[in-house]
Amino acid sequence: MLKLGESWLPLMDRLFRRVSGLSGTSPNRHMGFWLLFRKAHCIEFAAVPPFNFELSVHKPAGWWWSTPNEIFEKGVLWTAARLESKLVGLRLESHGTASKPRVRCDVYAEKQMSDDEKTRITRTVMRALSVEEDICEFYELARKDDILCDVVEDLYGMRTVAWPELFAGLILAVTLQMAPMKRTNQMMDLLMENFGDPVKFDGKTVDYWPSPGKVASLTEAELKSKAKLGYRAANLIAIARSLTEGFPTMEQLSLLGSEEAKLRLMSLRGIGDYSADIVKPGMGFPLDVWSAKIFSILFLGKESKSPRDTIPKLKKIAEKRWGKWRGHAFVYVLNDLPKISERIGTNLSRF
Repeated sequence: MLKLGESWLPLMDRLFRRVSGLSGTSPNRHMGFWLLFRKAHCIEFAAVPPFNFELSVHKPAGWWWSTPNEIFEKGVLWTAARLESKLVGLRLESHGTASKPRVRCDVYAEKQMSDDEKTRITRTVMRALSVEEDICEFYELARKDDILCDVVEDLYGMRTVAWPELFAGLILAVTLQMAPMKRTNQMMDLLMENFGDPVKFDGKTVDYWPSPGKVASLTEAELKSKAKLGYRAANLIAIARSLTEGFPTMEQLSLLGSEEAKLRLMSLRGIGDYSADIVKPGMGFPLDVWSAKIFSILFLGKESKSPRDTIPKLKKIAEKRWGKWRGHAFVYVLNDLPKISERIGTNLSRF
């Protein structure tokens, strides 16, 4: 019997999970109703200036912060994250300026959160927003660089990429391998549609990535037929199993040196140099055929006839030119292509 003020939705959800055997699956995928997430925690914190909230979570090139289906409207981001097996909804907005930045984050959960969970989600959000990162050294370097000097003014205060959850970055990296963006988007959409977890909170609905546990339980045939992953299916299942068996979390990887974290990521099946550079804390310089065409023009003054063969040369130039900040340079350049194109008189967005 329901107690006064108790919602029937959590009870129906527990009943659904018990009778269906779908312990990790939200019932809305099967029965047409939603699990209700309620506000469980509120965080407000400062960031090291300069920090531009909108550019950091809603990048000009369309890059998302946590999931492709998050919602950004009028300066507010509705998204989701996962604490181990627990999903939470996040509503983030700026309460400051680029020079005096503050961010507020409301956390929505199915049940009350423990003090430990509140601490962990606070750490996760702050790390993924890179609010404690001082980018002044990068800006000093950039203002003396003929490629970056205008770019950092265009995107002043933008942070780069720091995944809230490791598996999200790994899914992106795997689906980007040997695939045009249209094909990558198809695979990610199907993964989300068939195996993802929708989160409804604050009047919004956000589809979130499938959990490592869910993917680890699937067969290659399921992933190939329902998500069109092809040869990537076996790799993604192996990665998911490694994550369920104690592979370091994103939080733990961020405590390692950049190269050590990269080597750990490359120990996962199907994760090579390119994919590890996408996922590792701080991001590397993950050149593919598309981005190699762009940097060939910027570094060498001409389009390469064989972009893939030019990648090692371009990576060496980037390392010599930008050093430890080459990952930041990569993100800044790719998010400012229209304006760079105007300045150099060459359409870099055509690739």
